[in-house]
Amino acid sequence: MSYQLLCKDCMEDLTQMESDSVDLCLLDPPYFDYVTHHRKSGGDGKLSQSLVQQSQEDQLRTIQECIRILKPDRSFWVFTNWRNIWWMQERFQSLWRNMIIWDKGNWTAGDLKGSFGNQYEVILLGAKGKWKFKAKREPDIWSIPRMGTDRIHSTEKPVELYKKIIVNSTDIGDWVLDPYGGSGASLIAALETGRDMWMWEIDPEYYRRIEDRVKEIGGNNDKRS
Repeated sequence: MSYQLLCKDCMEDLTQMESDSVDLCLLDPPYFDYVTHHRKSGGDGKLSQSLVQQSQEDQLRTIQECIRILKPDRSFWVFTNWRNIWWMQERFQSLWRNMIIWDKGNWTAGDLKGSFGNQYEVILLGAKGKWKFKAKREPDIWSIPRMGTDRIHSTEKPVELYKKIIVNSTDIGDWVLDPYGGSGASLIAALETGRDMWMWEIDPEYYRRIEDRVKEIGGNNDKRS
């Protein structure tokens, strides 16, 4: 399958893309500044560095551009959490179809005495027009184990989670778009399910890690603009 992975700010290209040209948009924006403690334990120091952050308004602009370039009757999926869900819902209220609860199987530490352990993440499902899912209808709570310590990005999502979204939303040969590459998990999921993809990653080190990861499955980055 074909893909383009670019190391730059996604907005430089999204605003230039043709409207109604993409079959699926997956967005996992940097909605909170999460870092691991890998450096303290002698592990991957990169995972203990802050991610490149994006303001609320820039995240909303990115979602808006993705909606514009999305084909009619197609879907877009946005990862977020309970702190940020309100301002994403508010801007695109008429387009949301579902709020998927991703049950990650275990919970974070956080405030051990002042809050309950957080075990889930929110995925907002939006649609442009009369979207219909492709696979079997399921409940809106998905139990898929979160990534363990063997990961290349601090907020890495499981490939199986992205496969579930892609198979429910597209056909083989469709084009998927992800403006926040991160670990490249969505790219792996797209290629392994027979879809093509555009992906951006602004951080040069994470971009390199994505390239290395895709090469392991025989991918070849088409860098033509």
